[in-house]
Amino acid sequence: PGTNSHKETIYAFEKVGARAELLMLSDVLRGERRLDDADALCIPGGFAYGDHLGGGTIAGQFLRRRLADQLASARTKPILAICNGFQIALRAGVFGEGVALTVNESGTFRNIIEQPHVVEPSTTCVWLDGLQGRTLRFPCAHGEGRFVVNEHQGWQVALRYPEGRNPDGSAEDIAGIASDDGLVLGLMNHPERL
Repeated sequence: PGTNSHKETIYAFEKVGARAELLMLSDVLRGERRLDDADALCIPGGFAYGDHLGGGTIAGQFLRRRLADQLASARTKPILAICNGFQIALRAGVFGEGVALTVNESGTFRNIIEQPHVVEPSTTCVWLDGLQGRTLRFPCAHGEGRFVVNEHQGWQVALRYPEGRNPDGSAEDIAGIASDDGLVLGLMNHPERL
């Protein structure tokens, strides 16, 4: 409940040849569907459960506590976590401990139509394969997107903001991270809206 950008995400996947299906968390919690049934999983942006306890907290806890086995199985396939989906993935423990997303340094929502993102030259992320070192431009739209890091374990930098172009105050200009095995990409900004 509260997720948005799912239609744009489905459109983007279909535009590149995928067959995308909308999967509702309520159906998974009832046992009618599974997180790990597809070849890839995308957790789109939005305001899951109204973000009443902080961005992605409730949905992340459902994944961590009630759907841990399915999440572990899905974790062996490519996962894309966008904006609120990234918050959910972090709170579900997909990227380990010692990382968080919090309120933008400016204290307000940021909306930038063409935010530049530099693909980390050394990333092994499957979602960015062949784009290493390139600058990608797509929308920034978030209020709780400041990446905070206490530990560099369980993940790698996938995207950075160019120097002086960090919209949220993220540590080390990090705009997105990938799991160590490169299968999972989490980013606060919205490539699907491009």
